[in-house]
Amino acid sequence: MGSDSLKKPLLLSDEVEPGYVKTPSLLKSSLKWGLKLVMWVVFIAWVGLIFLYPGEIGKEYVDKIIQATRGSVFDLSGSLFLAFSAPILLIVILAVAHLIISGEEVFDKKSIKKPGFRLWTFPVLVDGPFGVVSAAEFIGIILFVVFVIWAMYACIRVSVMDFPCFVVFIGITQKI
Repeated sequence: MGSDSLKKPLLLSDEVEPGYVKTPSLLKSSLKWGLKLVMWVVFIAWVGLIFLYPGEIGKEYVDKIIQATRGSVFDLSGSLFLAFSAPILLIVILAVAHLIISGEEVFDKKSIKKPGFRLWTFPVLVDGPFGVVSAAEFIGIILFVVFVIWAMYACIRVSVMDFPCFVVFIGITQKI
């Protein structure tokens, strides 16, 4: 047994020569990058719409969407469904296109990653009421609490504006 036998694989694949690694083409990698970018933009716009909906700006934008799609069979409920779920359906379609373009390489492990800081595995709260909470989960919990507080504030402020005696008492002259 020579020292050469340790460096040669036992079985060679027909499509891969020794010392040759397949790299994706520039078009394929740029198309995948573009799809990921579009998915992130759509997702951030969708989250922004949900966060702004309790306020005046969000209501105006959703009213524009409702007016544009009002003539459908489903009327108001169909328009609201379209406004709040169409971005997710678009992300799903783009993700399927991304998986088709990626092919088998998505499921192959290319290299062993070094241990480092990752939001989805970094524990933030340990032995709490929710068990071990990672940093990503903690960010989600904080965003949810902020949204609930913002929605309650917007609802209370609109309710206060409906009563003229409170408006005079607080000193607000402008309607939200």
